[in-house]
Amino acid sequence: MSWILFEQQNGIGRLTLNNPEALNAMTPEMGDAIAALVPKLNADPELRVVLVQGAGRAFSAGGNLQFILDHESKDFATNKKEMIEFYSKFLQLRNIEVPTIAVLNGHAIGAGLLIALACDLRYASAEAKLAVNFAKIGLSSGMGGLYWLSTLAGPAIAAELLFTAKTFSAEEGLQKGLVNGIFPAAELEAKVREIAEQIAANAPLAIKTMKKGIQKAKLSSLEEIFDYESAGQAQSFVTEDLKEGIRAIQEKRAPRFRGR
Repeated sequence: MSWILFEQQNGIGRLTLNNPEALNAMTPEMGDAIAALVPKLNADPELRVVLVQGAGRAFSAGGNLQFILDHESKDFATNKKEMIEFYSKFLQLRNIEVPTIAVLNGHAIGAGLLIALACDLRYASAEAKLAVNFAKIGLSSGMGGLYWLSTLAGPAIAAELLFTAKTFSAEEGLQKGLVNGIFPAAELEAKVREIAEQIAANAPLAIKTMKKGIQKAKLSSLEEIFDYESAGQAQSFVTEDLKEGIRAIQEKRAPRFRGR
């Protein structure tokens, strides 16, 4: 069984969590597959953006229940070590150098929602349901949930969602800042593809620099970001992409960026 699938067309990659019979529940094997794929994606000069979605009718139902139960008999140190390894493999998604877009084609629950929050952008089907329901099964949060929720929605919203463990709509996710946009299920794939094409048409080196900067900005001072941005622009000035972008404006045509 292939725990994930990957395909690419015109610079747009599509990474699919592929365990549809179990609603794409997350297993160590799926995490291993993601971790192994990321270096290959970063070595591909043609890749411009990656869509992350689930096979079948769900994005992901979260952690595999048997995987959780298997930890009941292990000691504290072993459990802590194994959970850090588990998080780290899935969160290699953060290390994809090009923009990532989570496509919430169905329910995103628990850790399944959290790996979507680890992507740069999130677009959901109007029918999708979301939850961080750890407390309902007696489990504390994981997969960086405290960080993603507090950063994206604020500590009060993080507390509400984690403490109530409620299931909420994609619309509520949009209102709380967890989702960038909502589309009817029948239109979701095409609409997200349009957004991906807009990203793919822009200068890839500049976008990679800005993506890394956005990740740094949360933990940086304004002065540190000045330093980062000035270095980024200094690098941009000598690229072929900048020359092409200026020429395209002057010649009133679409630019053809090559990532150089």
